[in-house]
Amino acid sequence: MKHTLKVDQVRDGLWLDSDITYTQVPGWLGNTTRDLKLSVIRHFQTNDDTRYPVIFWFAGGGWMDTDHNVHLPNLVDFARHGYIVVGVEYRDSNKVQFPGQLEDAKAAIRYMRANAKRFQADPNRFIVMGESAGGHMASMLGVTNGLNQFDKGANLDYSSDVQVAVPFYGVVDPLTAKTGSASNDFDFVYRNLLGAEPENAPELDSAANPLTYVNSNSTPFLIFHGTEDVVVPIKDSEKLYDALVENNVPAELYEIEGASHMDVKFLQPQVFKIVMDFLDKYLTRS
Repeated sequence: MKHTLKVDQVRDGLWLDSDITYTQVPGWLGNTTRDLKLSVIRHFQTNDDTRYPVIFWFAGGGWMDTDHNVHLPNLVDFARHGYIVVGVEYRDSNKVQFPGQLEDAKAAIRYMRANAKRFQADPNRFIVMGESAGGHMASMLGVTNGLNQFDKGANLDYSSDVQVAVPFYGVVDPLTAKTGSASNDFDFVYRNLLGAEPENAPELDSAANPLTYVNSNSTPFLIFHGTEDVVVPIKDSEKLYDALVENNVPAELYEIEGASHMDVKFLQPQVFKIVMDFLDKYLTRS
């Protein structure tokens, strides 16, 4: 049977621009050079001045292993709603200790600002989002705007500031994450991150704790945590929320009933709508 169909264009086409080198860092025992990659879900070019807000995603993995592409299929929902989505590789703790991971993340943000025209990115609407260890990254980025000591590498003429932070069940204080966890199976990840046990290295622990940096200039935060998380204590997200509120920083905390660590509940449309409504509220269009 032959059909003639008129199709209305109701959404953009999307490209996946994968595994782009955004910076280079020391490799094998400091004797070689390692590329760090990011992948971009971007919109078909419009050949005009259209600019899209950018969501940077940082995967979890206890700083032991990362995969910047693993959650991109789940994050297409945001691209369909007008965002660019960037999955960012950062070095694990076998390669570098903190603050190397934060330095990597800030390098990725600077790279996207330096190449904003290429991707049609709006440099004034950058969102950081991540889960678990990646949630820690999102939180650290949200509270360190303007702290240049974490800016290392290329594109230093560009800012690494972000406009909104969305941590999902993110680590806050490495010490209380270790001592407050219902399981000791992952205690070692904090030693690997810091290079020492957090209880024996208060200065290192403080440097890697977002609570150390919270101030009235911190970016708005949307925090998610599951009530059944036995890996990262929900009380730590509550402490982060309280600190933000005490400093008059816009913040919302959603505790997801029955959700465990890395639960599929966090990937549901109901949650994503909360995220997009929050972004609509706090992002200012250029």
